[in-house]
Amino acid sequence: MEAFNTHGLVNRIVDRLPSKQLLVRYNNVEIEPGMTITPSQSRNPPQILFDSHPREYYTLIMNDPDSPSRNDPKFSEFNHWLVVNIREGDVSKGETMSEYVGPLPAKGSGHHRYVFMLYKQPNGRMDFPGLKKLTNNSAEGRPNHRMRDFARKYYLQDAIYGNFFQAEWDESVPKLQQQIKMQT
Repeated sequence: MEAFNTHGLVNRIVDRLPSKQLLVRYNNVEIEPGMTITPSQSRNPPQILFDSHPREYYTLIMNDPDSPSRNDPKFSEFNHWLVVNIREGDVSKGETMSEYVGPLPAKGSGHHRYVFMLYKQPNGRMDFPGLKKLTNNSAEGRPNHRMRDFARKYYLQDAIYGNFFQAEWDESVPKLQQQIKMQT
């Protein structure tokens, strides 16, 4: 988990290191914090595994703090996936608020960090007033979605689980940008 510090994520997007590593698996690739994979490998939602208590609910956030680039992160953090009210350690049993959108690094923008954080919801199942559902065919509502602000707004405590990978542009990105009507 030290990779969160080495890659400048602690204090940048979260206040503290998550205490446990979230198991994130794209097909047969198990993500280790900070490893590099391609947008092609990560275009579909990953399998997420974590230990949970049967009566507890969780929130999963996947964001890119490097949008459109690390040198010019004016859209930081770009939200790629948001699932709330996850129960029994099964993301499919949660309520998807932002449908999954794979990595969208612009050509020539370098490596982007794609960060997953899992928060325990303090009072079980929650309503999230003001939160709109986002589809995977639009970028609307995704830029400037900061994890820290979201967690504070909905009284989530520090993330218990976390992980992240890096990716840079490949030939699959333009099709995804077109799908969500993103200006390039």
